[in-house]
Amino acid sequence: MKLEAQDPRNTTSTCIATVVGLTGARLRLRLDGSDNKNDFWRLVDSAEIQPIGNCEKNGGMLQPPLGFRLNASSWPMFLLKTLNGAEMAPIRIFHKEPPSPPHNYFKMGMKLEAVDRKNPHFICPATIGEVRGSEVLVTFDGWRGAFDYWCRFDSRDIFPVGWCSLTGDNLQPPGTK
Repeated sequence: MKLEAQDPRNTTSTCIATVVGLTGARLRLRLDGSDNKNDFWRLVDSAEIQPIGNCEKNGGMLQPPLGFRLNASSWPMFLLKTLNGAEMAPIRIFHKEPPSPPHNYFKMGMKLEAVDRKNPHFICPATIGEVRGSEVLVTFDGWRGAFDYWCRFDSRDIFPVGWCSLTGDNLQPPGTK
């Protein structure tokens, strides 16, 4: 299915994307005119994905993705060919992103499930390693610190324990180091 998505490498651009994978509540997306090296994941209720036509309806213009493989002057024709006869994701399947919690309730040592940002197709068991204001340090259970990262407490890459089981996503086993 085709939809509009924010280019994760150029967040001011809205592009055409194709759903190339689905796992649980996450979509694997590929920007049309890009290659599979730049695929990215979004939750099905992400504000960064919209139905085809949303950009134009709001006065914007669809852009070629960063690294568009063809000459930029061929973009309008490419866009026309890409959308002609394509299966568009229907408006009814798009849902509003839930509101952020008002406060950071995380405490050091709490368990969670988190996207491995170096391998974003994986969701792994993790622990809150530190809390600083609105930021939390995500540490992956059984792995060295090279995979740890800081994020806001309301990041869409962190989930409560049991989220993968609830959504049908695969939870990776903890590491052994």
